[in-house]
Amino acid sequence: MNLFSAGIIAVIIKKRWVQKLSGIIFCMILIDILFPLPKFKEYSKAVYAVDGTMLTAYLTNDQKWRLRTELEEVSPELIKAIIAKEDKRFFYHLGFDPFAIVRSFITNSFSSKKLSGASTITMQVVRILEPKKRTYLNKLLEIFRAVQLEIHFSKREILGIYLSYLPLGGNIEGISSASFIFYNHPPKTLSISQAVMLAVIPGNPNLLRLDRINDEIKNRRDYWLKRFADEKAFSKESVDDALNEPILQHRFAIPVIAPHLCLYLKERASYESDKIKSSLNLQIQKNAEDILLNYINKIRSKKISNGAVIIIDNKNSSVVGYVGSSDFSDKKSRGQVNGVIAPRSPGSTLKPALYADAIETGFLTPGTKLLDVPIEIAGYEPENYKLNFNGFVTTEFALVNSLNIPAVLLLNQIGIKSFVELLERGGCNEIKKQKDKLGLSMILGGCSVTLEELSRFYSIFAKGGYLYPLSFHKTNLQSEDRIRMFSKETCYLIADILSGTKRNDVTVDLDFSKLPKFAWKTGTSYGKRDAWAIGFNPNFTIGVWVGNFDGSSSPFLNGAESALPLLAELFNVIDYNSRNKWFDKPSDVYSREVCSVSGLLPTNDCTERRIELAIKNRSHNQLCDIHQKVLVSNDEKTQYCMECLPDSNYKQKIYEVLNKDLIRWYRKNNIAYDSIPQHNPECTASLDGENPKIISPSESFEYFIDEDEPQEIVLLASSNPKIQFHYWYVNDVLIAKCKQGEKAFYKLSSGKIKIVCLNDLGKSTKVEIVVKTY
Repeated sequence: MNLFSAGIIAVIIKKRWVQKLSGIIFCMILIDILFPLPKFKEYSKAVYAVDGTMLTAYLTNDQKWRLRTELEEVSPELIKAIIAKEDKRFFYHLGFDPFAIVRSFITNSFSSKKLSGASTITMQVVRILEPKKRTYLNKLLEIFRAVQLEIHFSKREILGIYLSYLPLGGNIEGISSASFIFYNHPPKTLSISQAVMLAVIPGNPNLLRLDRINDEIKNRRDYWLKRFADEKAFSKESVDDALNEPILQHRFAIPVIAPHLCLYLKERASYESDKIKSSLNLQIQKNAEDILLNYINKIRSKKISNGAVIIIDNKNSSVVGYVGSSDFSDKKSRGQVNGVIAPRSPGSTLKPALYADAIETGFLTPGTKLLDVPIEIAGYEPENYKLNFNGFVTTEFALVNSLNIPAVLLLNQIGIKSFVELLERGGCNEIKKQKDKLGLSMILGGCSVTLEELSRFYSIFAKGGYLYPLSFHKTNLQSEDRIRMFSKETCYLIADILSGTKRNDVTVDLDFSKLPKFAWKTGTSYGKRDAWAIGFNPNFTIGVWVGNFDGSSSPFLNGAESALPLLAELFNVIDYNSRNKWFDKPSDVYSREVCSVSGLLPTNDCTERRIELAIKNRSHNQLCDIHQKVLVSNDEKTQYCMECLPDSNYKQKIYEVLNKDLIRWYRKNNIAYDSIPQHNPECTASLDGENPKIISPSESFEYFIDEDEPQEIVLLASSNPKIQFHYWYVNDVLIAKCKQGEKAFYKLSSGKIKIVCLNDLGKSTKVEIVVKTY
């Protein structure tokens, strides 16, 4: 045979082998498709803290404790014991061990009973997944399944499945389940004695029950320990220690930590997700649970039986503390109700959102004055919580003291629809469900929110105005997930206002000088059924609810008395000695003078002034419209105009032209008020030549708006006291009719705008302003 012929034959043989190999592979793939692996058993769902500590676990649908076990979670001693006892060549065979099969066949052939088996760990997994009678045919099928399993999974994965499914007595399956139930600690910390005991139990799990007194357990353990020592699987010293280790027959309960959060996460996890890794900080959680339980026990005599707490880490918007009730096991107080997600009336806790919206649009600044007098709007007559009134107050005072009248007036000006849309964007889904039924009372608690929703909204102020999804799992903030709600400047002003301690809702003895600095708002629902306190600082946002799950009221249920002390204690324990003390002041927040009476930019007629914080190119630039120069007689009983001004015995005096509702309240409460005297009754001059004076807007200022959220501008003019009405035209379109001295509002758009004010005598004044976007 020549070299060429030999080459051809070699190619033909090689081709045939390739064909045969390809055929074998094709057949194996076809068989694998036609006879897929049996379904894996369901694992118990387990929830873990951020440090890996198991919080709790749940029975499977077949009522088994079957926790999935990963090799990284198991002590090396246990793995060594399992391999040495069950399958020494596990990492070297393809699912079955030919040497073990031959040895077993020879041994069993010369004995009347079975003396040794040949099942590998992989084959045992197959038998667990697909149990069958022990026959030679089934053994062949078992070998096929074992090879099939080895093709689909790595050795480490197969070993993990085996450790997860081992029967260990009763309804306990898997090393992790047994480790927690029999030893009350994770499998990573098993001693050699404990590891060997768990390795020998699967041989007879009903007899070798670790939760029952049984001498056979010790005998089996000692036998295998000595055998392992002979095989040098473990050192003689470690085996001697293990032999002397006592065996305690006990069954521990699966831990139950943060049960409300665990149930919350379990119900939202997919079917395949059995290991639920939460963002919960175990130390913070235990502190929160202890503080809440002790606090509720102290106030239980006041007919207050429950509370709830959520703690958000502002660095990554993760939930690090979550307590749904003071005592999950307290059936009398309905402790299994989850107060964090229960819809309740928010009381006054929505007010910061409303004021932030007004500050964001430039409509308000902390020093802007608001009315706090009895009012009636379309039949609705709100009252303050303490049933008193303060007259004319700053925005800062109104918010920090939670005054109802200014909030209702502000909501009426901004609009319910606009405010509801803001809350919807801020994740208040309960508000979204009710939006068609809400009125002005919503700002006082006439709606529903959850503690989770409310706390998430407050975290916006701590994160520079961005709303992030709450993370219940360990994660980092993703910028694409965030929603811009407010500017960082607005958030700083809200934080600055709400961190003040001179306020009505400090009714208990709290030494704020010894507490971490935090901003907060309290709330009390109508009928005193809910008490709230939500606080935030750079590190944490903490939400607190106190009340009764049966909806019963208590005269002591108010945010200041019942919820604020709990909030303060939580901040004191969780955030004590924090390095990150407070928010940095944004560069666009600056100090400016305003009129002390009106809260607007002062004119030369404003003699009393104060300092407020404002935002560059955002806060309004309205000039004070309250102080007016009036010509009066020397005795200040008669007002003159230029037409009837006498030659002598007169003077010029500055008067405060206040809102009619405020004047009415002053008179009713006998509060001294320096009113403009009556015009000279002998004056017969015509008013035909007098035009109205437009105070706002001013042609002297540039106006900037956010193109996505255009703001409103105030329209205000002054006329002779005998003028009754002003008519406002914007670009030749009538947009408002109001009484002299009252404000009208117009939502700006970019470009040049012509504004005309016409009085009821037909005299008019025009201004033109330019509006730009930023």
